[in-house]
Amino acid sequence: MSPRTASRAPAIVTSVREFVERDVMAAAPALEHADRYPHELVDRMKRMGLFGALVPTDYGGLGLDVTTYAQVIEELCRGFMSLAGVINSHTMAALIVLNHGTDEQRLRLLPRFASGQARGGLCLTEPHAGSDVQAIRTRAVREGDEYVITGQKMWATNGLRAGITDAEANERPRRKPGLAIRACCLPSQCECSFELVAPGPYPLAQRQLTHAPGPALSSSS
Repeated sequence: MSPRTASRAPAIVTSVREFVERDVMAAAPALEHADRYPHELVDRMKRMGLFGALVPTDYGGLGLDVTTYAQVIEELCRGFMSLAGVINSHTMAALIVLNHGTDEQRLRLLPRFASGQARGGLCLTEPHAGSDVQAIRTRAVREGDEYVITGQKMWATNGLRAGITDAEANERPRRKPGLAIRACCLPSQCECSFELVAPGPYPLAQRQLTHAPGPALSSSS
């Protein structure tokens, strides 16, 4: 970012830039070499409100526009790209609740997302399909006000730390192309399990979903 552009940046972008230059750049090399998760930096991002970057202020978030959010992510990546991964997967789950959840779900979940009390994760990749959404086999069958999700996921982003997971499933697996839906579920309320498939500070987790009930909120594509 040029000095002229930086002088016009929103205050939150300036704050993130200062945080990156003061704390992140100094810590990133040691974290990389030690293969360690950046707990202290993540806690700082929580206190800055970044976990609620796109959550409206009515729910305790910052209510940023997407352009400002992109600038925030750019600054984080400039210092340590892994921090952007922590925020982006979380934000995807928060936006699904915001845009497709019920009023009750928004009131209950969005303040927790905004504060970082609840961390969002992403379950997209499957062993046979990679990240090809049209080829996923995890099924979502609607039963009343819930979706029953059955399938297998691997490399679940934020999988071991997420309190709320965005699980990608197919509502119409016999149709071509398939209709992908996103179903958010609380791991503590699901019959599911995690298996660590790759150690390290950003471990890859594999999730087995067996009759895992999720609320009937979805985005179709």
